[in-house]
Amino acid sequence: MKQLGICSVIRKKLRFFGKQASVVNPNRLERQFQADTPRTKLVTDITYIRAGEHFVYLSVIQDLYNNEIVLWHLSERNDFALVHETLDRLHQHVASVA
Repeated sequence: MKQLGICSVIRKKLRFFGKQASVVNPNRLERQFQADTPRTKLVTDITYIRAGEHFVYLSVIQDLYNNEIVLWHLSERNDFALVHETLDRLHQHVASVA
């Protein structure tokens, strides 16, 4: 790089100021990832999957009673609409099962 006169760009480090999260929810599971009855402990997660040159985001809801995936939803964006649609589908699913 020196012979070609090329130098790398060094970015300024971003400093962390120790701000606390604006909303802190209590730890309701307390590392107890088993449930005695169905639909008492539901957990959710979002992950991304490469689809060609883009990513799609997969939101799943899992029942800890039998580790079953209760429902899932795909979206092109990781935003509030993805979470809202997933929870709306959960509400419809629980209403249809009950």
